[in-house]
Formats: sequence, C-alpha cells, structure tokens
Amino acid sequence: MIEYPKATDFQGALFVGTWGSTPIPIYDVPNMHSLNQLVGYVKHINAGKGTVLYRGQCKLYEHVAPSIKHDLKKEKENVARLKESTDAIIGENALLKFFGLKKPEVEGWTLFQKLIIEAVLQHYGATTYCVDFVDNHWTALWFGLYEWDRANYRYLLRNNMCCGEKGEYITQSDYMKKRPLPVEPTFESTVLDDNKLMELKEHAKLAPVSYEELVRRNRAKKFGVDHKLWEENCAEIKKYNDSIDCIENTDHLFLFLYVADTNASSYHGVYMGEKTYTIDLRKALPSNFLRPCSQHGWVVRGKDTNYNFNANISCVIRVSVDLAKEMLGSGTLLSQDNFFPDETIDQGYNILLERQKDSRLPSNTKS
Repeated sequence: MIEYPKATDFQGALFVGTWGSTPIPIYDVPNMHSLNQLVGYVKHINAGKGTVLYRGQCKLYEHVAPSIKHDLKKEKENVARLKESTDAIIGENALLKFFGLKKPEVEGWTLFQKLIIEAVLQHYGATTYCVDFVDNHWTALWFGLYEWDRANYRYLLRNNMCCGEKGEYITQSDYMKKRPLPVEPTFESTVLDDNKLMELKEHAKLAPVSYEELVRRNRAKKFGVDHKLWEENCAEIKKYNDSIDCIENTDHLFLFLYVADTNASSYHGVYMGEKTYTIDLRKALPSNFLRPCSQHGWVVRGKDTNYNFNANISCVIRVSVDLAKEMLGSGTLLSQDNFFPDETIDQGYNILLERQKDSRLPSNTKS
C-alpha cells in the first residue's frame, strides 16, 4: 500500500484537505523549503514501494487519467488511430531501427515494441492509454505554471488572476475553515466567582469602602482583563481568516506525487509491474529523441485500460502561481525551447512529424 504523509510540520506547509475517494492529502506550501521537505518525506516513506514521479497540472481534476479517457465518446476512434500508428511503425524496419527496436534481444518481442511505441506517441502528443510523468519536481512545476494555449499553439505563462482554486474536488480540512469571532465581553456580563465574593466580604469588614463598591471595582478590573484578552484573540483569528482568504483567492498549480511500481523486473527502462508498465524514456529510447531527455520524461501505462492512477498518488502539493514563478525564475533549462525542442533539433520529433499528425507542438520554422 502507498504511504501518505502523516507528519504535520513541513516547514510551514498547510494541510488543505483531501482529494479523491482514497482520500489523498493536499498540502499548500509557502516556500521552497517546505516543498523540498515534503517531496523528500514522500520519497522517504515510500522508499520500499517504488520510484516517486511527479506530474504538474494547472488544475485539480477528479482523476489523473490517460488522454484516451478524456473523451469516452471518441475512445474507440482514438484506439483505432493508435493501433494504426503503432502497426505502421512496427511494419517499417528503418523506423524500428531508429527506435532501437531492431536489436536481437527485443526483435520479435511485440509487447515491448508496442509499449515503447505507445510511450513515444504519448510523449509527443498523441492520444494513448499512457500518462506523462517526470522525475524532477522543477520540471513538474513548470508544467503547472505554463498553460497550453490551443489558439496560439504555445505554452503561456500563467498570471495570478486572484480567482483561486474553486475546491470542487477538495474536501477541506478544519485548518482551512474560517473561525468565528468570540462574543465581546461587557461589564454587565462580567461576574466574579464565589471564592472572590467571599474574599471581598471579609475585606469589606476592615475596608473604608462598602462591599458593593469592592465588587464593582473588581468587576471593572476583571472586565478590563477579559476585554483585552478578547481583543488579542480577535486579532489572532482575523489574521488567520485573512490568511485563508489570501490562500483561497490565489491561483495555484498542483503537483502530484505518484509512486511508480519499479520494484519489478525491467529491461532498458521498462518496468513490468503488477498493474502497470512504467517506462523511463531516457533509458528506453535513443537520445535522438531529445524531448524526453529535456523533460526527464517517464510514462506509465496501466495493464488494464481502466487502471486507476489515483491509487498510487501519495500526496498533492498545491503551490501558488506567484511562488512557482519566484522559484523557477527564467533559466533556459526551464523554458519551452528546452522542454519542447522543434524538429530541426529533435531528430525523433522530426521522424514522427513525417509520419503522423498527432504532434502537440508545431515547428518554430513553419509558417
């Protein structure tokens, strides 16, 4: 069974609530240290379970699902297209050689060949039963921070529009609920306990003022103390409620920590798990396919086409758009030009473009 984070102190990370029916914990991180510690903790508690991979998304959906399941009405059509593309590649010796699938140890191993081909098609934008992951959480953050713009065929940097995550698929924790302000104390509602009243009666026998005046003075003193405590408590609650407003009115990205079943027999980066095939694309493919090298790319495919990816997610990390921008900066390794090199640089992409139309990004050299 996958282990979920149970500790409460991750450098100020806030337990937001849970996601999914399992349920899976969601943490909001305030800084890079809480992010790194939470990632490390999930790796530590699942060290014997497999390899923790990451997936960055702009939105929190109900499920992590392969693209072929996004539109069930077109599933049969997409399955037919996938089979057609796979069969075409298997039927072309030169292309199989380019994929590294003509080696004696894998030639004729149809399952292995089809897995590699489907994984490549997935990573380059086709509709398949695979889901993309990476083994670098910086890369995953990038994919949550940049949103795909269908109109311009580009990834665009998100801005904080202050609309916030609607929480449709989040079951909020008590930590994320606003606290009511306590009732303001009044002098009329201030009472002294019986022991204090007995004490004042004894003092009144020797004091130059009446018992009633002593009671009034002590009530006034207690009221002042109670009211000051009330003001301090209200200030603390208002600060907490304001922080909830700030978090909820901020746009976020979501980082999924998926525990891949790599405790299994493997060959060239393909792990034959109990319920999944997990593929490290950099090991499985020649480096002529540059995109997987740039993205630290992996894919996971369920052996059953209805495999539930949610079952192996240990944690969801929520990061504000502004914090992600601050952490990633503007280095060229964290850019679209690096993650999606065009076909003039990526030979594998060029070969695919010549044979199928499912590529997600067009060449920068095309008109």
